[in-house]
Parts: sequence; C-alpha cells; structure tokens
Amino acid sequence: MSAVHAGAEFALPMALAGGLALALGGAPLGVLLIARRMSLVGDALSHGILPGAALAYLIAGPDPFAMTVGALIAGFVVAGLSSLLARTKRMPEDAAFAVFYLSALALGVLILGRNANAEVVFDLLFGAAKGLDATALLVSAGAATATLFALALFIRGFLAESADPVFMRASGLPGGWLHLLLMLLVALNLVAGFRAFGALMTVGLMMIPAAASRFWARSYIGQAGTAVLISALSSGAGLFLAHRFGAEPGATMTLTAASLFALSALVGSNNGLLQNLPGRTHLEG
Repeated sequence: MSAVHAGAEFALPMALAGGLALALGGAPLGVLLIARRMSLVGDALSHGILPGAALAYLIAGPDPFAMTVGALIAGFVVAGLSSLLARTKRMPEDAAFAVFYLSALALGVLILGRNANAEVVFDLLFGAAKGLDATALLVSAGAATATLFALALFIRGFLAESADPVFMRASGLPGGWLHLLLMLLVALNLVAGFRAFGALMTVGLMMIPAAASRFWARSYIGQAGTAVLISALSSGAGLFLAHRFGAEPGATMTLTAASLFALSALVGSNNGLLQNLPGRTHLEG
C-alpha cells in the first residue's frame, strides 16, 4: 500500500466540505458525550459499524452506497441494543456497549478477513478521502442537518438527561428515548464520516475538539460552538497538510485536533494551565 493511497489522491474541496459537515454534526455530540461521561462510546460505535459495512461488501462488493447503508444499519442496531440493555439495569452502560461493540468488531473482522483484501480493511478503519464523492458528501450533509435539527428541538432534554438521568427516569420524563436518540445521532455521524476519514479517525474529530472546548467555555452553547470551530480548523489544516505531503487525511486531521487540544489546555481561558500559574493567580488577585 503506497504512502499516497489516501493522501494525495483526493479532491481537496470535496474533502473540506465533508470535514465541515462532520464538524457541524459531530462536535456538538462530542460535548454531550463528555458531559454524560461517555467519551468512549463513540469509539465503541465506530467498531460497531464494521460488520454492517463488511456484510454489504460481501453482498454487493465495494459499492459505496451499499457499504454506507450496511454500516448505518449496524450502527443503529449496536446503539439501540446497547442502550436498551443498559436501561434494564442488569448491567452498567459501559459494559453493555463493550459486549455489543466487541462482538460486532469480531464479526466484522471475521467477514473481512475471509472476503476482503487488506486495502479494504484499511480504508474502513482509517479512511480513503479520495472516495468522498457526491453521494458521501450528501450523507454527511444530511447527518449534520439531522443532528442540528434534533439538538434544536431536544437540547434541554439532552442536557437534563446528561446531568441527572436517574431524576429523568424518576420523574417519568422520556430520558430513555432521548438517550437512544443521542446514540443514534452519534452512529449516524460516525457512518457519515467513515468512508472518507475512517471509522476510528472520525471519533477523534468528534471527541478531541469537544474535550478542547472545555478549556474555553463553561456553558453547553459555548463549548459546542468552540468544538465546531476547533473541529473545522482541524479538518481544514489537516486536509491541507495531507494533500500537500501525501499523508493519510484522517490521521493528519486527528493529530491536528490533538495539537489544538494541547494548545487549548495550555492557554485556554477556562482553567488552562497558564491560567493557574502561582504568579499569575497572585497578580490577578
């Protein structure tokens, strides 16, 4: 596999549009997942979509539309079953996700290991931005639109469910359905990004900017807006560097996001490291 397999051979404007759509849809969800202490759920779901894409590949070959539909179905199944199992209170939520995503991952690896070459597996996990065509861009735009629409309608419920899910259930409010909707939106955005940027790298663009935003803002609106900005900057700069140097775009974008996280942790106005220096604290006091 050549070094330019997914680096220099992609259309930069199309990839930039896909990265922006992912930032608009994924970053606000990342903020909610962190508030809910579910930062690793995105990673779990990114593995959970693999068997759907693998089965679609087995049935229809490397057809982009079929693989996207298969991944979406698998993501919804894993998200739905994990959330419903957790709601039975028979096991912790993280354990429920672990059971389903590990099972799904094993199934996907088994299918791909027998029926696909290494390049297909690599593209599913780490992306191939040259495959970001008009159809994939439409899926990304649709995922971002659906996410923003759902957030506009249910943001108060999402925040309440994140802050105190036990109270939501005790009050008879639809916390379980809101939680399931949140998981389905996460799965939708992961599927929207997996073809171009890879299932694993898409999680990074969702969660790292959300974590960085906590060093700049306290409210959800402030953190969500900052996370979108950081994710968009990471996508733009990372794609430019990948296109210029023939690097893997998903990995480059994620590392750019990690660099912006480090900068935010250092100089962020909301409890950044430099804000807590003894000399600075004394002078501000």
